Amino acid sequence: MRSRMLGVAALAIGVAVTLSACSGGSVTGNSGDSGGKTQITVWHNYTGDQATEAKKLIQEYNDSQDKIEVTAQYAAQSDQFDAKLINALKNDTGPNMVLGDSTPQKIGQVVETGKVVPLDDYLSDSDSSITTKSFTEGMLATGKFEGKTYTLPTDIGDYAVVYNKQMFKEAGITDTPTTWAELQADAKKLTKGTTQYGMYLPIGTGEWPVFTYQSMLWSAGGEFMNEDNTKVEFNSDAGVKALKSWTDMLEDGSAYPQSLMTSTSNGGTPALTAKKAAMAITGAYDLGTLDEALGKDNVGVFALPGIEQNAANLGTNNSYLLDGSKAEKDASWDFMQWWLSPKVEAKWDIATGLLPANTATNDDATWKKHLADNPRIKAFADELAYAKSRPSIVAYGEVSEALSKELEKAMLLKESPEDALATAEKKAQAVLDAAD
Repeated sequence: MRSRMLGVAALAIGVAVTLSACSGGSVTGNSGDSGGKTQITVWHNYTGDQATEAKKLIQEYNDSQDKIEVTAQYAAQSDQFDAKLINALKNDTGPNMVLGDSTPQKIGQVVETGKVVPLDDYLSDSDSSITTKSFTEGMLATGKFEGKTYTLPTDIGDYAVVYNKQMFKEAGITDTPTTWAELQADAKKLTKGTTQYGMYLPIGTGEWPVFTYQSMLWSAGGEFMNEDNTKVEFNSDAGVKALKSWTDMLEDGSAYPQSLMTSTSNGGTPALTAKKAAMAITGAYDLGTLDEALGKDNVGVFALPGIEQNAANLGTNNSYLLDGSKAEKDASWDFMQWWLSPKVEAKWDIATGLLPANTATNDDATWKKHLADNPRIKAFADELAYAKSRPSIVAYGEVSEALSKELEKAMLLKESPEDALATAEKKAQAVLDAAD
């Protein structure tokens, strides 16, 4: 999956800020009370417009009170972030807090360092404005490891189907599909030989194909793993049915037959902007690019149709506190609560194209007006009501990689869905067994 949805934010390659190692007794080396304020350092991997907005909001926080001073630093691009952070933590040169880690599937490795602060006591504190009730069950699950909550989702995204309205009109399609069978039928109507395909599907390796396949699996009534995450369960009748829902379209020629995925794109946007496909699965973060290429009035959105039922996968950027003095941890928690407050979330999400993590933001007047003015965003937001999350286990990355390679073979029609899932099951289960 592209890092933007792994985490959700479009965290592309940027110029890293050189970070100097600190000395001291805490993880960060910060003294905690410099100049009368508790100093905390926050690492992130936001770039571009998101980095600009984050800087603006952090300055707003600093100006809003006189007890805490937040210094934000860009640490590394998303695929290098956690490795850099783990190395810094081992050397006691890490930050006090991470804001928006865009690879939540790797956070388990950070938790293993023992330097991530469990948030359960903070969440249950009567003075806390952020509690477990601030999130949906699916959102909260992204940060739970072995029964403890270590991270909270601060950026939310999911995916829907983005489509070319003009192509739908030319094909005589007046309503968007609400089931996968209807989507398959529409894709055939939208296909014009090899010059225009009805759909671009997630072909390629990495997390994106797995991330999107999980929604199809859930919508077919299957599960990715068992309840305690010790056994993979995607190699099932439902799993095969989910994969065949894609490969059938590739076989009948209604889906684009190759991968357009790059390090910065899941392939859906290039397929749409080049008019190679009428529909693609992608996130709200791509709407600006698509509007510019195709015209805003020509870009539509509808919820990802399910096979048996509606299903969606959560993309989250997760934030967490790192060990240090009590003053530093409390200050970091204060900042996290402020960042997750409805007023701030509304500003951040409107500026970045992300969705609220705090369910209370849904009632914020500014956010409600934004949805009313932007019905396409509402299509993404409505999916959060039933969206689920990936397993929060250290071995998830390796499990995903095993499945990803086999999904690609099936999607390129080099292997049957049955054989691909059987092979992936063996490899993924071996990873889980070795992790025990």
